[in-house]
Amino acid sequence: MRIKSKTIKLPVFCGKDCGGGACPLLAEVEDGRVVRVYNNPAGGKYLKGCRRGFNLPQETYAEERILHPLIRSGERGSGRFRQVDWGKALDYISQRLLETREKHGANSILCMASAGTTSAVHGTVPLLTRFLNLFGGCTTLESNYSNGAAMYALPFVLGEDWKRAGFDAATMQYSQMIILWGANVLEARLGTEVPQRLLEAKKRAAQIVAIDPRRTTTVEHASTWWIPCRPGGDAALMLAVLHVLISEGFVDRPFINSHSVGFEQLEAYILGSGQGLSRTPQWAADLCGVPAEEITRFARAYAAARPAMLFPGYSIQRVFAGEETYRLAVALQVATGNFGIQGGSTGSINNRLPVPHVGCMEVPSINDQPEIPILRWPDAVIEGRSGGYPSDIHAIYNVGSNFINQGSDVRKNIAAFQKVDFTVSHELFLTPTAQYCDVILPVASPLEKEDIGIPWLGNYLLYRPQVVQPLGEACSDYDIFCDLAERMDFYADYSCNRSAAEWVQYFLDQSEVPDHEAFRSTGIYLAPDQERTGMAEFSADPAGHPLRTPSGRVELASEAYHRETGFPAIPTWQEQLIDERYPLKLITPKSIQRTHSQGGSIDRVRKGGNHALEMNPQDAGERGIIDGDMVKVFNDAGTSIVEVRLNKDIMTGVVCIEEGIWLELDSQGNDLAGSANMFTSTQGTAPGTACIMHGMGVEVIKETRTIKERQR
Repeated sequence: MRIKSKTIKLPVFCGKDCGGGACPLLAEVEDGRVVRVYNNPAGGKYLKGCRRGFNLPQETYAEERILHPLIRSGERGSGRFRQVDWGKALDYISQRLLETREKHGANSILCMASAGTTSAVHGTVPLLTRFLNLFGGCTTLESNYSNGAAMYALPFVLGEDWKRAGFDAATMQYSQMIILWGANVLEARLGTEVPQRLLEAKKRAAQIVAIDPRRTTTVEHASTWWIPCRPGGDAALMLAVLHVLISEGFVDRPFINSHSVGFEQLEAYILGSGQGLSRTPQWAADLCGVPAEEITRFARAYAAARPAMLFPGYSIQRVFAGEETYRLAVALQVATGNFGIQGGSTGSINNRLPVPHVGCMEVPSINDQPEIPILRWPDAVIEGRSGGYPSDIHAIYNVGSNFINQGSDVRKNIAAFQKVDFTVSHELFLTPTAQYCDVILPVASPLEKEDIGIPWLGNYLLYRPQVVQPLGEACSDYDIFCDLAERMDFYADYSCNRSAAEWVQYFLDQSEVPDHEAFRSTGIYLAPDQERTGMAEFSADPAGHPLRTPSGRVELASEAYHRETGFPAIPTWQEQLIDERYPLKLITPKSIQRTHSQGGSIDRVRKGGNHALEMNPQDAGERGIIDGDMVKVFNDAGTSIVEVRLNKDIMTGVVCIEEGIWLELDSQGNDLAGSANMFTSTQGTAPGTACIMHGMGVEVIKETRTIKERQR
């Protein structure tokens, strides 16, 4: 007689750094194994997950998963490792770290953690930084790959209040127009609730304008108006829209005067006062690829819609001079009077509002701790103090990240890992970065760790119990650091003598969550106010609630910006030098299949993506390329061989390859997988030193040799 399997359902969240991250999900467990993950009804009609979270079982039970400690047995990058027991692996790591500190000082260790999770206890950045700072210090990474240019520029415009300049997705219900400027929210998400709110806005006949160089899923299913704009041309388009608003009398002068300073300077620049160049739609058309009459039509529609929400995506600041686009996005919302009103926006990063109070892992501070721009980490490793960087790096501790694959300039990243004396990584899979490490420690998957989820955007918290026991010898990052700290005599300082479960309870005790039992049962706590608008108090009463800027208002002209950077006080168009050898502009958007490179080794995820280079048929025809051909994509940074997929809904002069695919190098250093960072550089934007992931110049030619022939 067959005994019926017992099925239980437990609340979970994936915790991935995907633009949603904290999505309320349910895990269905049978006989101690997760068989399915799907939306948690407690999240209501708006808080819903995506396939990244639904794929958690595939990630947890993947055949490729690392389940035992490994020590390198071949050359770095060879992928050859031998299995060892935990004691030997931890003893070896502690010995090498102590030797590094003794010979070169603690600052010679590079803290290489990324926001691989959005959680209170198991966040990889605070866990690693806390460990290394208690060990004696380290060199840390400054800023991030996601929105570095915006983060650099916005404090000059909005002061410290830029951190509270977002909006709750529920306020989209009041918008008459939503402008998705480089924001592919059905795939990149930018908030768990955003996709559902956007689709609802379309149903009620709000105008949804999508500005993007290709017809994305968002353009196809959520927009009512698609405006294709050339990568890196957004600032020109914004200036031209402002020209129409000013010249046709559509700007809100009273709002501008009471809420901002510097508009007169920006206006003079746009109109070309003093015999300067006028930034008309005709001027912008060649730069952004949008016809002048379309620019004018859009500007007039924008002026007529109130409230209008300008929703800028991160893509428009991951370009040459990306700082200018976010400065101009704020200027547009101020000029139209949509700044900080319900259903409008500040034009700033959308997910900048406080989450409900909850404890989180603290990082002890170190006086004069050296920092390096995240974009330049390989340069800092390779050049050290002789290159003007604050420390000479001799060891890399890598947790929650795949920097070789995901950092700019793959070849330079590999050279940096090859240069140091010691490298260690905590990983689920043998990523390109892990392949260049001396020790790899197997870590628990999200379903194997209890935690509190902190959303990118939204006024709520999530809870996830430990759903299943860790497979093999996998262990949480926290427990690994506890074991290492014990070997190096600072266990009590690191752990405060608490287990991970005790930290969860400790953080809950500090939180505003009123009913812990209900929170653990349903997996979600919704704070009372779900319709917050960033800077609403300032918008309603600028004199009574001034910003923390020198003027107390929005600084559309920032003398501090000019003083500190040498760039103009107002946002301007910066001309980029064009290398005629590389006439095509490459964009590298996210894939709905993966969170960056996570899932890059899972066969089902890889097959679902159908990875290829997208190219307009006109550009392909000029090069003798047909659909399905293998092509060589190249620039000075590197070369990749990939299949081409023709797409009439991508602008001419633009090609697209989704980021995150794991690189596969041949003996000449060419990539055979289509890895996006073969074409990026560590030069970055100015003045913010932020990454440029869109608008890189490349050329594409037909490849005559097969992949197998290249691998020989």
